[in-house]
Amino acid sequence: MGENINVALILRDIQLMQKKLDEIEEELLKLKIQNLEEEELSEGELAELERLSRETMENGVPWEEAKKRLGL
Repeated sequence: MGENINVALILRDIQLMQKKLDEIEEELLKLKIQNLEEEELSEGELAELERLSRETMENGVPWEEAKKRLGL
C-alpha cells in the first residue's frame, strides 16, 4: 500500500514538473520571438512567428517542432 502512495506522489510531481517545463518553454519561445522581432523581419516572417506562438499556446506544439519550423 505504501508503495502505491509513493508512486502516485511521484507521478503527481512529474506532472507538476512537466507543466512547469511547458511554461518555461513557452516563455523561452516568447523571448526568442521578441528577440527576433527586434531584428528586422519581413511581414511574412513576423506573421509566421505570431502564428506559431498562438499555435504553441493553444495546442502545445512540442519545442523541437517549433524550433524546426522557426529554422532554429
